[in-house]
Amino acid sequence: MVIRNSSPDGATDLAEVIAHQIARRVRQVRTARGMTLGELASVTALSPGLLSKIENCNVSPPIGTLSRLARGLGVSIGEFFDTGDPDPGRVYFPKGTRQIVSGRRTSLNYEYELLISARKKRDMQPMIVSIDGRSYKFGLQEHPGEQFMLMLEGSMDYIVGDKRYSVLPDDCLYFNARLPHGPKLNKAQRARYLVVHTGT
Repeated sequence: MVIRNSSPDGATDLAEVIAHQIARRVRQVRTARGMTLGELASVTALSPGLLSKIENCNVSPPIGTLSRLARGLGVSIGEFFDTGDPDPGRVYFPKGTRQIVSGRRTSLNYEYELLISARKKRDMQPMIVSIDGRSYKFGLQEHPGEQFMLMLEGSMDYIVGDKRYSVLPDDCLYFNARLPHGPKLNKAQRARYLVVHTGT
């Protein structure tokens, strides 16, 4: 997992350090709640082996997995991206404060940009997802809550349950995130879209 600020002067080695900090944060939250990997696995339906890889920064979890982890631990996704924000209740998040997460160690190979920060528990988690069909490998995910999507750029198909939607700029989707869902692109396609999902 690679995390970087959206400003172009962020250093690669610093991004790697932050990635390991996030992996440690997942472990810290779990141990602070007195949970074993097995116990967390039972409430998230994720295997202990996968959880161990996430905590050791060997696997970059996609959004759905992060959401399941957050729900299982009783926190918001923002808890894993601690920025030390002294005012977690603020409503203004300038572009320069955003973080971008790249799934370098996962086959899904997409990037998501967190639009809000801080560890305050929030009812909604907005982000911008960018996918390049040349490197993306199709996969479905499911997690608690509901999800809203607004296509910003490009085109793709998006699978929700047993339905397939051809999505173009300004198209929207809204669905129960417990249904298996995910983007499907051919190698010539690229997509950039807004996602807002709830944790419950």
